Formats: sequence, C-alpha cells, structure tokens
Amino acid sequence: MLLKTIKKAAVLSLLLSFGLFISCDDDDDKNVGGNDNDIVQIASSNTNLSILVQALQKADLVSALQTDGPFTVFAPNNDAFQALLDSKASWNSLDDVPVDVLKSVLQYHVVQTKALSTDLMNGQTLTTLSQGTLTVDTTSGVKINTGADQSVSVITPNVEASNGVVHIVDQVFLPSKIQDIVDLAVNTSDLSSLVSALQKADLVSALQADGPFTVFAPTNAAFQALLDSNMSWNTLDDIPVDVLKNVLLFHVISGKVESGDLSDTYVNTLAVGPNDEALSLQVEVTGGIEFNGDSKPVMNLINIPATNGVVHVIDKVMLPPNVVTLALNNAGFTSLVAALTDSRHTTDFVSVLSGDGPFTIFAPTNAAFQALLDSDPTWTTLADIPIATLDAVLKYHVVSGSNVQADQLMNGDVTTLGGTITIDLTSGAQIKTSSMQTVDILVGAATNDVQGTNGVIHGVNKVLLP
Repeated sequence: MLLKTIKKAAVLSLLLSFGLFISCDDDDDKNVGGNDNDIVQIASSNTNLSILVQALQKADLVSALQTDGPFTVFAPNNDAFQALLDSKASWNSLDDVPVDVLKSVLQYHVVQTKALSTDLMNGQTLTTLSQGTLTVDTTSGVKINTGADQSVSVITPNVEASNGVVHIVDQVFLPSKIQDIVDLAVNTSDLSSLVSALQKADLVSALQADGPFTVFAPTNAAFQALLDSNMSWNTLDDIPVDVLKNVLLFHVISGKVESGDLSDTYVNTLAVGPNDEALSLQVEVTGGIEFNGDSKPVMNLINIPATNGVVHVIDKVMLPPNVVTLALNNAGFTSLVAALTDSRHTTDFVSVLSGDGPFTIFAPTNAAFQALLDSDPTWTTLADIPIATLDAVLKYHVVSGSNVQADQLMNGDVTTLGGTITIDLTSGAQIKTSSMQTVDILVGAATNDVQGTNGVIHGVNKVLLP
C-alpha cells in the first residue's frame, strides 16, 4: 500500500507568501474592507474562511478570483471544510486532497455573475465555473441544492466585494459524491463482482492510493462470462489468486486517461510479464473504441471521475495476451498472422509461440510482406511462396529464451530460430541480416516494446531474409 505523506501547511505563512494577509475584525462574518476589497481579500480578512483561502492557493485559483468578474462565490466556512476532510479517512488536511479534485470542487462554488440573495429565485438554476449546476431553494431561507444531493444553507449572505459578492455557506458543495475508485465500485451495483475480485486479490488498498489511475471496470455480466469460459471456475474462489491479481492489474494503467485522450496505440498496464515488464494493452479508437481486441466501453459509463483517477466500465474481462494474441489483435500484422497459420506448415507456429517462452519477435508489418511479394513476379499471395522458404523466413524473426526490450538491445549478433541477425544501433535501431539487408526496428508506442505474457514484439519495416 502506498503511504501518503501528510504535509502540514500553516495558513498564516501561506497568506503572507501571497501578500493577502489583512487584519481581521472581531466579527468573522463581517465584510471588513467593504466594496474596496476583492473576493480573495474579503476571504483573507475572515478567519472563519482561512481554509477556503488555503484551498484557493493550493488549487491556483487566487488570481482568477482577483479579476474583474463579477462573481458570486458561495464560500464554505472552516467547519464545512473540516467536515469534508472528515468524510474520508485518508484526508487529514487539504494536502491529502488531489489538486484536480480540489480545483473542480472550488470552481463549483463560483458563478460568473453577481447575484445578491434577493436576486435568487426558487428553482433557479445556476451554472458554475466548473460547468456544473446548482439549484436555488428559497422556501425556507436561502439554500443551494448540489449535484451530490446536498441541501446547503447560506448562513451569511451578501458580503459585497469590488468584483462580486460572497455568500458564506455551511457545507462544501460537491458536484458528485466524493469517492475514490474503490468507493465508486462499491457504490455501483453492476460492479459488485469487481469489488469481490479486488478483495480476493488483495488490491483494494492499492486502488485507494493517490494514483491517479485509469481503471477499465468489467461489469458483473463480464465476470460471469469469464467464469463460464472455464468449466472448473464456478465462482471467483476457483480462480488462482495470482492469476486473478494479474488479470485485474491488466485493467489498470497509471495516470488519468479519459476517452477523449485515447488513440490507436498500446499502453502499459500495472500487470507484468517476463522480467516484470509491464504488459501492453491495445487501444483502438478507429471505427469505435475497443480494448485488447474485443472489449468495449459501456455507453454512458465512461469517464466516471474519482478522487484518484477515472473509471471506464467495459463489457468484458480482458485476459493478458501472449505474443500470438497480440499479433492476432493487431490489424497491422494480418499478413504475419496469415504466414504463421499457413496450412502447409509442418511447424505449428501458433503452438510454439503460445508456449512459455519468453520470445523476442521482430514482426514485419503488412507493408513489409507486400514488399516481399512484390520482390518476386511469381508471388502474388503468400500461398505462392514455397512453404520451406516461408518456414525458414518466419523462424528467422524469433529469438527464443529472452525478452528483450528496445532499451536493452545491444550491438552484436543475436541467434534466432532460423539463423543469426546482427543488431546495429549506430544509426538508429536496425537489424543487419545474413542476406545483407538493413532493416529498421519501428520505434514507437504502437509498434515497439509490445509486451505479452510470454514475450515482446518489435515491429520491423522489412521481412528478414536469412
């Protein structure tokens, strides 16, 4: 479990460092400076809003609230902030609240217009700087209803400022429930199997850490389909813990990645393969979003925010792929797959490459295979290549017994299943073949260091010829 360092920040020194400290009146809720003071100065002059000031500084929002505006700010008092911190066991101070979460919450308290309490109407909807909405309730005093179903009282209204007005409130507004990834899963009925799996694999505390993480969360139906795929698996208890743990970690990547940030590539997961290298998860967005070849996001259940990342609900449990599955799932390697599965072979390449390995495979792209066909006028399709030739060529692309990442390549000879190649790094990552070819290793997230459970794949721009 990652232990969080609790940093203690002194509010007074923070105020001094920003040049915002203004002497306070005995009445905490009184506008000391009147209309000559901007919103930040008013908050700074009120000791009961000191945590709000600290939060604004931490979220880098001070200068924003010192501009002309006008703004209406619903300002939570210190008790409101303390109640927020008390709502999560891991939050002992504002330093424990992720900055992006804090910033979004604070922006949810700001409306870009000046509205006195007398301007507010029952049922009125206010749009905040975070693009969230607040609803006014004036049936008994002035209350604000939030996206998290809070009913928050305005306890001191109409503290006017030079750039707007401040209403002091007794709760911190929440656009949605404050929850980490595990809380989110626990509170989502269709993710109960995921929660059980996390508990069984002892991963709950890991996903309660700071992160941020991006989690692809399979539904209950997805987990049931996984159990149904193996006759010996009737419940999660039948899946070996180490297997379950690596499967679950394969659904987690470091960093917060929303759907709009996705592209056709591979990303490193928290699951590991040979030499503890991070397993690669294939992401496809062209023609619709898919993960690992056939897992799709569940509509309206993507980009679900959590305090320590984001969750995308998906329709299938993703199993960590071996090198064969990685090739099968990649549209750029269809010619390689066709060559490996040619029915004329006496070598069962699929069985060989599905073994324990590890293997390092230099995988020619479809364009590389087309160039090979174009090199001989009698070759129109792969079926025109003599099977003995194709067999020898394919073996020449496979290094057995090693899992070599790009940054581990070294100049010198390497023995493949079909002969010797020479790694040459003097002019980029290249391979010299015994037939005098110079072949480029295609360096990039989508073509290089594609890590599977039994080996790693590097794309190359030519078919290697022994």
